[in-house]
Amino acid sequence: MIALLLPLLFAAAASPADHRPSDPILRTLVEGEAAQAQGDTASLGRKARVLSVLGAAPAPGQADLAALWREKAQASGAIIDDPPYRGRALGPAYRRGSLLPGGSMTMRQLFLGGQRAHIMVAPTGEGDGHLSLKVQGAKGETLCEKPVGGPQADCAWMPLFTDRYHIVIENDGEEAVSFYLLVR
Repeated sequence: MIALLLPLLFAAAASPADHRPSDPILRTLVEGEAAQAQGDTASLGRKARVLSVLGAAPAPGQADLAALWREKAQASGAIIDDPPYRGRALGPAYRRGSLLPGGSMTMRQLFLGGQRAHIMVAPTGEGDGHLSLKVQGAKGETLCEKPVGGPQADCAWMPLFTDRYHIVIENDGEEAVSFYLLVR
């Protein structure tokens, strides 16, 4: 079943000109939110399925969007199959957030030494703020700092040792903005 979905996932890969995140999980989150806003429950059900197959889970304290979208689609009569069970250890986690003008959000995240760490931020299209992404090491050193321009911003590195890192997202614009944060 997963083999059947993978071509669909990557056939829709974003080109730089189409303003969609290139990461399949971020793209699914943004497109699912758009489908929900438009009341397109059939598309919402497909996005719920894709999100589940990709193995993305909500960060602690966040809503499970795949489950919510699946319920909403099924309530409207759409038939959604559950994805096959597959275990995950420290797989991708997403968080939806929003920041007021001048606002900032900081979270601490544990990354394992010797395993690639990857942070991505994508605006949802709600608001017109100006986001920036910064990753700092445990001693405060900046590992990555980027504006969130276009469909997404990425920071990736290889931690030498298992340690906690600070992920900082700031809105230096004049309007509130919503976004998704994906931690891999």
